[in-house]
Amino acid sequence: MAPRSGNRRGGLVPVFFLAGLLLAGCSDTGATNAQSTTSTAPSASATVSSAATSTASPTVSASDTPSSSASSTVNALVPGFPTKVIPIMPGSTPLSTSYDATTNPAKASLVASTGSASAQILSYYSGQFTGQGFTAVAPTRVGTTDSQDFVRSNGKETVNVAVVVVDGRTTYTVGASVNPSALK
Repeated sequence: MAPRSGNRRGGLVPVFFLAGLLLAGCSDTGATNAQSTTSTAPSASATVSSAATSTASPTVSASDTPSSSASSTVNALVPGFPTKVIPIMPGSTPLSTSYDATTNPAKASLVASTGSASAQILSYYSGQFTGQGFTAVAPTRVGTTDSQDFVRSNGKETVNVAVVVVDGRTTYTVGASVNPSALK
């Protein structure tokens, strides 16, 4: 598989980051920070395409939006979160997680903060995902956000890691869209 090239401003980074932020905001205001909630985000009707040039150019469509059975939580791991697919980098603090195994592909996302540098985070997750059979795509930078995509199954399964550093604190988002059998 040839690595992707070109400008990725319209790629998966904003989609996964936005999805993580949307799912993070789905908690009940009366719930405790560690309590799980269910997302009720409406389905999108538009289709957003990646600007990738390889044959494994994933497309995000209405079916890729959170379903009504997506669970999310703040400051903890949502029950059943697939840490075998998205492990928590040592020294990180989860800020929000979401998980929906009822869709195909299944979706999971993690937003966390750490004192580690962007390069350390990308290196850690590169090792994790290539060890799971994903192919790493060349890292990119969009504005102040470092990003790296990983693909497998001819682009049907994707993972994105996006990292931003603000005031010396690093926040990163990992979003995965994988075959439900990979979560077992």
